[in-house]
Amino acid sequence: MTAQLSSALVPFFFSIAMGYFAGKTHAGTMPIVSINKMLVDYALPFALFVYTAKMPRAELASHLVPVTVIVIFMLVPYCASLVLSKHVFHVDPSRAAVRAVTVGMPNFAAVGLPLLVAVYGESSTLTVAFAITIASVVMSPACLILLERARSTEHARRPNAPPLAGALLNTFLKPVVLAPLGGMACSVLGWHLPTLIAQSLGIIGGTTAGLALFSTGLILAALPIQLNPEVGVALLLGHLVQPLLAWLCVRLFSVPAPMAGQLVLLAAIPCGSFGILFGLGYEIDDPTAGATLVASSLLSAVTLTITISLLRFV
Repeated sequence: MTAQLSSALVPFFFSIAMGYFAGKTHAGTMPIVSINKMLVDYALPFALFVYTAKMPRAELASHLVPVTVIVIFMLVPYCASLVLSKHVFHVDPSRAAVRAVTVGMPNFAAVGLPLLVAVYGESSTLTVAFAITIASVVMSPACLILLERARSTEHARRPNAPPLAGALLNTFLKPVVLAPLGGMACSVLGWHLPTLIAQSLGIIGGTTAGLALFSTGLILAALPIQLNPEVGVALLLGHLVQPLLAWLCVRLFSVPAPMAGQLVLLAAIPCGSFGILFGLGYEIDDPTAGATLVASSLLSAVTLTITISLLRFV
């Protein structure tokens, strides 16, 4: 078990630490916005397109129940976080969206793949690919729509402001949303992705995990870490509610092993960084989301150990 956790978490923490170190030692000189744009508009979309385009059409149909489970255990904490941010913590909509997607969207891209391969072997890569795709198709628009809406509301006070409908359309034209949809279309239509194209896109797409973690470290270095009650609530949602919800869903839908264990383990993965990265594109720096990410990453060393030890009962 120690080897399994080390193989997944040590590279994860190392990459964030290197980004944090670079951000602290080169404060003000690291092009965070450019790195973020390369990640969100190029590396991640390329990786998602290749992932989804290579999925066998038969696998898409056979994974409908796991897809449903993943959607449920992401959207419930996301919606709960939004409601609490608005009615309890009185946070503005933009920051509420960033915090909600930080809680609801685990770090599938950077942690999910190495962790599940270490525990379940190479056969689990398809489950991770589905999780990454669903997160991009469901959670990315869920966050971006709120960010676009907040920006449109602010711009509405200005002359010649774009209509909200145009802002929402712009959300679904983002590369991070279009890429997995295009890949799924290729899979459903039975189009084989040429090897040369897959290799070409894979060169840049392969940088996604490391770039996401490194840029997260850069962002954390630039943000003051503030622990507050909302961080504690976010940790409860991400590390207790989310995996318990996944466990209830696999029991309710009678998901067989080892798929059931894979879904529960995916839900126990620490919070992801894409909420913060999306917010950065809208000039939103949220210390609470940053503190949640750091605390979740540290807490995951304990929660993942407990989850893996309990998987035999799933």
